[in-house]
Amino acid sequence: MPNMDYNILIHKYLTGEISPQDKKLLEEWLAASEENQQIFDELKQIWESADDEEEEMADHTFQEEMEKLESAVQDSVNQDKLIRRYQRTSRIRNLVLLAVVVVAGAFAATLYFKETPVNSLSFSNTENNLLVLPDSSRVLLNRNSSLTFNSGETIREAILHGEALFEVKEETRPFTVSTGGVSVRVVGTSFIVKSYADSTVQVTVISGKVKVQFNNQETTLVPGQKSLTTHSGTLTKSVNDDPNFNSWYTRKLEFKNTELETVLKLVEELYQVTFRVNEKKILGCRFTGKFDNTRLEDVLKTLAFSLDIEFTSQLGNYYQVSGSGCVP
Repeated sequence: MPNMDYNILIHKYLTGEISPQDKKLLEEWLAASEENQQIFDELKQIWESADDEEEEMADHTFQEEMEKLESAVQDSVNQDKLIRRYQRTSRIRNLVLLAVVVVAGAFAATLYFKETPVNSLSFSNTENNLLVLPDSSRVLLNRNSSLTFNSGETIREAILHGEALFEVKEETRPFTVSTGGVSVRVVGTSFIVKSYADSTVQVTVISGKVKVQFNNQETTLVPGQKSLTTHSGTLTKSVNDDPNFNSWYTRKLEFKNTELETVLKLVEELYQVTFRVNEKKILGCRFTGKFDNTRLEDVLKTLAFSLDIEFTSQLGNYYQVSGSGCVP
C-alpha cells in the first residue's frame, strides 16, 4: 500500500470505521518504526482533545495547529512543498480530518511519511479537488479523475486520467501533461484536458498558449481554441463554441435550441444522476435556457414545464422521463 494511503487508514481508525483487514495493515505500519507510531499518537491525541470543542476556530489558531502538525510530522519539508487545502474548517476536529484525509473528499495534503522533500505526488478523487502543486501550479480535478505529478531540475510532468483544469505557474521548466497518447506542453497558461476511457482527448485553452502532440502530429492552441483526437488517429483544431465546456466546475449550463438528449447528458454529468426515457422521440425536443448553480429539482421543474415532460424519481439517483413532449 502506498505511503499516503495510511492517512486514510488513520482517519478510518479515528472515526471507528476501520475494517479488520485495514486495521491489520495499520498495525503493521505502526510497528514498522517509532516515527510512524509517534505520528499516529499525536494525531490521535489532537482528535480526542476535540471531543468537547464547540467554539469556532480562528484563522490564527488554524495556522498554529497546522504548523504544529507540519513540524511534528515532517520537519524537512519546506512550506512551499506543502499542498494545502483551501477550505478552512471551523472546528479542530475538522482540522485533524484535513491532516489525515488525503483522497476522500479533501483538497489534498502533502505526503506526511516521506523524509525527503516531495517531488512525486499522486492524487485520485470522487469529488472536485483543488490541488496546489510544489511549483505553485494549481490543478482542479473533476470527479473520478486522477493525477500523478513529477518534478525535477529541468522537468514538470503530470499524467492525467480523467479531466482537469490546469493553471500552470510560469517558469523556465516546461510543464507537460500526458494522457491517452496526447502530450500537452506549456510554460505558463490555463487550460482544460479531458480524457476518459473509451473517449477522445480534448484540450481547451483558456489563457496563454499550448502545444498539443498526438501520433506525430502537432498543433498550437491559443485562448478560445480546442483540439480533439479522433478514433481514426488524427488531431483536429477548432474554435471552442461550447458554452458548457467548463460547467463541471462553474456549475453553469447554457442551452440554445439544444436537443433534450444533449441537455439530459450534461445534467447527468453535472448532477451525477441517470435518466431513463420512455418515449425516445422526446429526445429530439429542443430547449433554450440557462442555469447558474441551480438546484437539480429546479432544473427538472424548468425542463418539465418547458417541454411538457415529467421526471419521476427512482432509487439510486435514477429519474424516469415520460410525457408527450414537444408536439410537431
